[in-house]
Amino acid sequence: MSELPEKIPLIILDSSESPSLFVTHHTKYMVEIPSFPSFEWDFLVIDTPKGEDLIFGFDFLNHFNPSIDWTQG
Repeated sequence: MSELPEKIPLIILDSSESPSLFVTHHTKYMVEIPSFPSFEWDFLVIDTPKGEDLIFGFDFLNHFNPSIDWTQG
């Protein structure tokens, strides 16, 4: 894990911005998901909601443009 050159305001999952929360670190992590090619990604480090290991943000969705079945999951 490495410190970011400058902190980034955290935009909450519901699109609200919390003026007191900032992202201060990032880390590279190898991701392996069934039926998807393995890849290394530079993740911003935050405290995730209870029970979540990681959250893919817009940058991931924009880069990989995954096909998601929103009905079946």
